[in-house]
Amino acid sequence: MKTKRFSLIIFTLLFITIALSACASGSRVMASGWAGITTDDETAYLAYNTHVYAIDLANGNLRWRYPSEPDPKITFYAPPALTEDGQLIIGGYDNILYSLNPLNGQVNWTFEGAEGRYVGGPLVTEHGIFVPSTDYRVYALGFNGQPLRDPFPTEAEIWATPGSDSECECVYVASMDHRVYAINAKTGSLSWVTNDLGGALVGTPALSEDRQLYISTFAEEMVALNADNGAELWRFTAQDWVWGGPALGDDTIYFGDLSGAFFALDRQSGVQKWQTQTGSAIVDSPLVTEEAIYLTAENGLLVSVTPEGVNRWQKEFEGNTYSGPVAAGDLILVSTSQPEALLVAFDSNGVQKWTFSDAGE
Repeated sequence: MKTKRFSLIIFTLLFITIALSACASGSRVMASGWAGITTDDETAYLAYNTHVYAIDLANGNLRWRYPSEPDPKITFYAPPALTEDGQLIIGGYDNILYSLNPLNGQVNWTFEGAEGRYVGGPLVTEHGIFVPSTDYRVYALGFNGQPLRDPFPTEAEIWATPGSDSECECVYVASMDHRVYAINAKTGSLSWVTNDLGGALVGTPALSEDRQLYISTFAEEMVALNADNGAELWRFTAQDWVWGGPALGDDTIYFGDLSGAFFALDRQSGVQKWQTQTGSAIVDSPLVTEEAIYLTAENGLLVSVTPEGVNRWQKEFEGNTYSGPVAAGDLILVSTSQPEALLVAFDSNGVQKWTFSDAGE
């Protein structure tokens, strides 16, 4: 059951090693890892390897890419985020946070104050932009890129995009130090911190309407917390590391682990409702819609199941899929590691609508 874990560890160490060696030697060897996707009404923004792409949702055509030509010093692993004032925020593996114009890809501003790289995506709230870094800190920035206050420290690298809570104006930070931190979004002060949860945390916490917070761990567990004070409510043991964050649907929580097992639990009690097996590591969050749940597996698989766990359809790709599916209107978007199919769009019935390729590089 541990084979997929080792596969992902090797993949992770490999891309870090390549990136570091490329920086040290000045060579043109470029790291490549997982992709990040966000969308608005008309455009999908894909951050992958050496570029951020803006892709027309109507037909899959390229609108722009940043930078226009590959730069060996710039790679992207973090998903981008859109702001209400019209910015696309993306963290680079070069320790730089970029604000791009989503209409044309031009740079608005950059923030170069972090000492570590960006693996997790930024969180945008009305109180500012919260950016996790591998330098153990979360940076709080204004919408002009200027720091709002000193960064919030944890005790290990932060790979997860933070979660947000408008009711308490909190930001939830999952750290590889095995803890979740609740930070006041206005002041940056600590509201609460959990005890050691037993394993590293790299998935974004998910918050329910009745204020339960769910977090995945490398201790092979899904943990439910009281969002008001961080107290543990229940734990569920999976079959392997739980890398991706969970997704919520009504009274059910959905997630997968590195053994390829996909689980549906009762949200209140943590009791398993059903389980299915993909045969390959699940490394990101599923997508939950009214009619179905969509999930990806590392070996290039997109699966759609009903809320009862019945398989609706599945699609296979040539490349690997390290990112979860994303909804864009009536489309389901999936990224792969193949330049010929960096982004593929399906309808809810599994009919392919278009494919975006950047195979010319």
